[in-house]
Amino acid sequence: MNDGDSSRAEAESSADPEAARLGERLEFLFAHVQPLHRRYTLQEVVTGISAAAGDGEPKVSVGRLWTLLKGKAGNPTIGTLRAVGDFFGVPQAYFIDDEVAERVAAQLALIAAMRENDVRSVALRAAAVATMSAQGLDTVRSLVEQSGALDSTGGKRPDEGQDPQDAAS
Repeated sequence: MNDGDSSRAEAESSADPEAARLGERLEFLFAHVQPLHRRYTLQEVVTGISAAAGDGEPKVSVGRLWTLLKGKAGNPTIGTLRAVGDFFGVPQAYFIDDEVAERVAAQLALIAAMRENDVRSVALRAAAVATMSAQGLDTVRSLVEQSGALDSTGGKRPDEGQDPQDAAS
């Protein structure tokens, strides 16, 4: 191994943790924000950002977005964070504030769960509850999951049809 290989390997092993965190948060958005019922392509995101950008507003290239998504580039501009956040419908604080990121991630996961259970009309109400408290969000998510379980048992509760004495134990 020559000196060039050694310094390259050292640089890769000491990757910027902030860049990695940003990449994970971007990946989460790509995985959970899917109004087309599929993952956006990098080109679709870049095209959407460009279409929404006014004069003098930042635009992002496919290459730059890829390096951010893969956690290979840190320190994006505030304008880049704003543009990407606007495209995905999240505040730019999602990318830098752990508390905001947790709240947004929980809301997006809830919406995805509702989409999977085909209860889209409830998603807007649940999003309002989700902004009130994390406990409220957990309750709504639990109800959605229970609803899915009822659907898979033909609308019967797992304990339905049992002797009440047996169900209590």
